Amino acid sequence: MPKHRKSRSFQKRLAQTVFESTGLQLKTVLKTVAIMLIAAVGIGWTLLSTSEQNGTGSEPAALGPKELTNEQKFRDVSMLPGDFPERLPVEQISILNSKIEYGEQLANSGGSYADQANDLLLSLYGTRCSLEETEGLDSDKTYRRLAELRQTAVAAGNERRVAKADFLRARAATNRLKQRTERADFRFAADAILNLDSKYLVKTAEAQQLFIDAVSLHSDSSDKDSTGIFLSLIADKLVASPEIAVSSLGLNLKDYPRYFRYYKAVAKQPDSTRESRVQFYDELFAAIDEAPPQSPNTYRIIIKLVDRLLNTSDAQNASRLTKRLSKAASMAGPNTKAQVDQSIENIETRIAMLGETLDLSGSTFDEKPLRMPNGKPTIIVFWRPSHEKSKKHIVLLAESEWFDPWESNVLVACPSRLSEKQLKNAGTLLVEFKVLDNETSIRLATDIGIDLLPYQVSLDKDNKVIRLGAATD
Repeated sequence: MPKHRKSRSFQKRLAQTVFESTGLQLKTVLKTVAIMLIAAVGIGWTLLSTSEQNGTGSEPAALGPKELTNEQKFRDVSMLPGDFPERLPVEQISILNSKIEYGEQLANSGGSYADQANDLLLSLYGTRCSLEETEGLDSDKTYRRLAELRQTAVAAGNERRVAKADFLRARAATNRLKQRTERADFRFAADAILNLDSKYLVKTAEAQQLFIDAVSLHSDSSDKDSTGIFLSLIADKLVASPEIAVSSLGLNLKDYPRYFRYYKAVAKQPDSTRESRVQFYDELFAAIDEAPPQSPNTYRIIIKLVDRLLNTSDAQNASRLTKRLSKAASMAGPNTKAQVDQSIENIETRIAMLGETLDLSGSTFDEKPLRMPNGKPTIIVFWRPSHEKSKKHIVLLAESEWFDPWESNVLVACPSRLSEKQLKNAGTLLVEFKVLDNETSIRLATDIGIDLLPYQVSLDKDNKVIRLGAATD
């Protein structure tokens, strides 16, 4: 029996038509009788015509469904239902089968839609194959048909279609490893990946699908050594892509087996005790010293983790770790290093601000001057109105029990320039806070080295910086 892994439950909506009969009023009887007579004549004529066509007048022949035109079939094959991703796998496979039937008819017709139908069939069979593998169903028949379509493309000299068939096979083979983990299954999947031609891996959305499949496989696997090697094969293919976004995914995948624990830690705090936190960072930087990250994204993740140490008691440790990270980045590729250098410079700026007095001169959005220090501690929140996490943090801050507008100052600043309308809307919405004007906001963001949002800076009553950190991840 297939094992459904989706958490959401689905319900079929049933439609029921109810017919109600009512008595006819006397004044409409004649009209009704006339209509019935006309209908009877029509039915009689239909029966007569049918009996003549079938050579008998005793029993009318049943009418079959109307045959679709090739154009209608092509439209049907070309589109999946909008809610296809949310359907149960058994429903998805049923939908694919119905479209494959029409696709095969078009491909065999030799008509104007035949060539396009072969392209669509590749996608349909590829999707079905991945579903079958994920659900633990027999996929051999689908693999064979994919191979036939690939061979037809080879014979026609259609390299693009050959590459598409290879990619779909690679995705399905990757999904196979979630259910089947024998050595033969790893060899089959490795062969599918090695068969990919990197020059055709240029569609970022497709590459992301393979990336997500690989990450999911490794995260859930109990044999991380084997899946780690397999991820490395995929990464090599993606890195060699001429498309920069796809190549970057490959670098990310190269790092993932070693650093996936720390990717996950960004979404939640590491162990909270002092000893476990020290151990956490020691293990992280031991991994960095042994094999420096290759992906800019991995460096950004590590910087976010180091950023959690930006308080007066941990400043020295944060500075030491940042220096080690900078040394590791110097050994990365030129493209990675160029992207990472600015982030490292920014966190070094933030570390240097700890214990320093911040200049809070400037104005609010309505041109009122800031008068600080004023004997209260201050929080500066850097945000952007269009940034969902920023907006969520502002709401949580306003509703939090420890926020008291009478006992503390809250300044809201955007690190990039806003329009007058955006500033006014923010000021009107955030009436309990002080929304800063563009010049003051941008100066503070530059002075502090803000490149994460939302970001919060805490100052004591004398405007001395005591803590910095990303407000939410």
